[in-house]
Amino acid sequence: MLPKPAAAQLNALQQRAFVRASGAPIDFDAVAAALGVAGHSSDLDQRLAARFARPVALRSFADRVEATAAALKALGVREGGVCVVSALADPETLAGVAAAGLKAWLVDVDPFSAMFDTNHLRERLPDAPGPLEVIVPAAAHGRAPDMRAWAAFRAETGLPILVDAAGAFDVVIEAPVPVLVGLPAGSGVFVACEDATVVNDIEAQAFAGDDGLAAWPGLRQRLCGTAQQLRVLLLDSGVGFQPGWGMSWISQTCALSLPTDDAGAVAWKLQAAGVQASCSVRDRSLATDDTPIADHLAASTVVITLDPNLDIEGLDRLCDALRDAVA
Repeated sequence: MLPKPAAAQLNALQQRAFVRASGAPIDFDAVAAALGVAGHSSDLDQRLAARFARPVALRSFADRVEATAAALKALGVREGGVCVVSALADPETLAGVAAAGLKAWLVDVDPFSAMFDTNHLRERLPDAPGPLEVIVPAAAHGRAPDMRAWAAFRAETGLPILVDAAGAFDVVIEAPVPVLVGLPAGSGVFVACEDATVVNDIEAQAFAGDDGLAAWPGLRQRLCGTAQQLRVLLLDSGVGFQPGWGMSWISQTCALSLPTDDAGAVAWKLQAAGVQASCSVRDRSLATDDTPIADHLAASTVVITLDPNLDIEGLDRLCDALRDAVA
């Protein structure tokens, strides 16, 4: 599906004249719905779209799983078909794939980026366990995928693509293919694309509540400062960070590479110390390709949620807990 201009067509709803009786209450939800049908974005959607380098159609939604499933359906996928998914995809991504009636097929990732490598994927597609319907590349813990590369891969293969970049709000500013991104407040997502047709066809509950946009600049600054302090405090610990994290991009999700393949034990020790920590857990019921790189990354990567308001004492306690857990 080739990109189309992000502009909705005029319809009969736009051409009607609305007359309100004097004193009658206004149903703002109904007005918003009517404007949405007519192709007019909400204020939030307009502010989000302004972040992008090129014009996009964009809509925000309340629930990530529902929005993922609805976006896949808007791409015209057929139930029962195969969805190619990163072997390190989040449970929410896999739940959205299942909700769309698709069968997930997990494929290995690149060892440096922890995301799909298109050259490897090109070789593996002929071995898919069923008819291919769509590809869902997953951004690794907030790092930006190469959106133009995925647009080229879509043109090459003819397969629809939905990029899951739920944690990559800081860096996603292009959408030649549909991309799902989380809002900075921590709840709600939006889907953007230069092709307005796909975005307009998504049927999911609209987002309402605190979007976090106004607070994001200050939050980003604090997160970057905390990230740099954390790097310094862990210099000799054997713990590594994602390339560019805290320097060229930032997320509250902090993925730490460990010197050993015992992420599960480390995450458990961190949780016991009061640190929000997790690691990848493979659902063995899902179909999977041979995934040695993803298996190693899952076993040697622990993910913590970084509090941007940590003071130096709090950071010291966090680093002590990390050192103890790794040791």
